[in-house]
Amino acid sequence: MLAQVIETATPGVIMLLAACLVIAGLVKGVIGVGMPTVAFPLLSMLVDVQTAVMLLSMPLVLSNIPQALEGGSVGQTLRSLAPVLVGMIPGVWIGVAVLLNVDPAVAKIVAGASVILVAALTLLAPKLRVNQRLTGPAGLGAGFCGGLLGGIAALSGPLVFIFLLAKGLSVRAFTKEASMFLVVSSVVLTSALTSSQKFDWRDVVISTVATAPVVVGMLAGQKVRDAIPADAFRRLVVLTVLLSGAQLVWKGVFA
Repeated sequence: MLAQVIETATPGVIMLLAACLVIAGLVKGVIGVGMPTVAFPLLSMLVDVQTAVMLLSMPLVLSNIPQALEGGSVGQTLRSLAPVLVGMIPGVWIGVAVLLNVDPAVAKIVAGASVILVAALTLLAPKLRVNQRLTGPAGLGAGFCGGLLGGIAALSGPLVFIFLLAKGLSVRAFTKEASMFLVVSSVVLTSALTSSQKFDWRDVVISTVATAPVVVGMLAGQKVRDAIPADAFRRLVVLTVLLSGAQLVWKGVFA
């Protein structure tokens, strides 16, 4: 599906898709997270929701591997994430089933509503704290809901990030666990998509190539990071995502 869309797209559309990925990478370079939250609604303005999710699958894996592996302790990180990962796996498969089997207009509405929900929670979420005894059940629920949004709109991260922050992790531990979660959830997402027979190895290759503009944006974002107030930039990103999600819903309803 992705290969067919790219092969029939005009050079102008290809350039716009690449620009969307660069912008998303820029956001990740500046604030450390948020690549799919920005990329998905932007890409969905140019291609269908299913294509946007597949295009993002490999950049999500590859752009987070360095942070996930930094400092070692991979086994310890996976053990800490175990409840989240257990919940995430069925969530992703259910989300992908919804994504691939609903009417395209309905898919836009569902994906747009998911984008709005994620952006609103990111903007409004209080400083939560999870009791140590509830970490397992809360992680399981956060993982399932994150996986569900990951399958529908490649947005597995934000809800899980809120849970990880509620655990009271240090900045370094949060970055490592968040990146590891994104790598594992994105691998599961790619597996679920390719097993559907609507995507094949050509789609995986194209998605892998799409990592390049994301990296370009990340490198640029890292260079200007100190010159931009992170909090103000984050609010601007969230507001932009809210508007993009609203446009997706509008197009799904009135297209």
